[in-house]
Amino acid sequence: MTAITKLATIETKIFFRDRLSVFWTFLFPVAMIWLFGSMFVGQEMNSQLFAEMFVPAWIGVNIVTTSFFTLGTVLTGYRETGVLRRYQSTPLQPWKILAAHTFQGTVIFAISAVLLMVFGMLMYDLTLPAYIGSTLIALLVSILAFFPFALFMTSLAKNTQSAAAISSLFLNLMLFLSGATFPLEMMPTILQYVAKILPLYYVIQMLRGTWSEAPITEYGLEVGILLGIGIISTILASRFFRWSDK
Repeated sequence: MTAITKLATIETKIFFRDRLSVFWTFLFPVAMIWLFGSMFVGQEMNSQLFAEMFVPAWIGVNIVTTSFFTLGTVLTGYRETGVLRRYQSTPLQPWKILAAHTFQGTVIFAISAVLLMVFGMLMYDLTLPAYIGSTLIALLVSILAFFPFALFMTSLAKNTQSAAAISSLFLNLMLFLSGATFPLEMMPTILQYVAKILPLYYVIQMLRGTWSEAPITEYGLEVGILLGIGIISTILASRFFRWSDK
């Protein structure tokens, strides 16, 4: 556990030295919430409804960005540059390396989630989740689904550029088609069906629901789908993930 913690600490320090990663993880979601707030608050929605819809949704989006760009793409880069191969020559077992990166990604995500929640409280009168225990479970289920999913998808990439392209493709698809940015009711019927294919759709449904409507027990379908994605992705990632380019 000490080795995992030390490696996670090192990776966290490296992350905060990368200004671009800090911007996309912490500042970009805040800017987007502020942008949509300037369009929707006081018009079709009151501030409370806006906050309950968009803040949980963007917390869900940050799970996607963290899993793909902090975990998947970074590990692909380490494989390309030989870092993972050098790790294999140390006493660190492969599972400890993955555990450290997963722990680091979870910490980064937790910081971003708290930042978004505080911003929503200060700007749009967001309240704490009505079912806070259920919301935390929903976040855990989402992480268990998306971290392996991102690891599997980026494991198919040959290099960092390919991993970044895969990550950007999935992020943009889920960002605009999952209901995170625009309500699904505003989209054509065909796109509403497409949204239900995307994992982020179920994350957003859980987070919005447990934030203000019902406990996690009312979202058994969403939990089952996400856990299924997590299990299948874990199996596929263990099959296709490579520790070197050879």
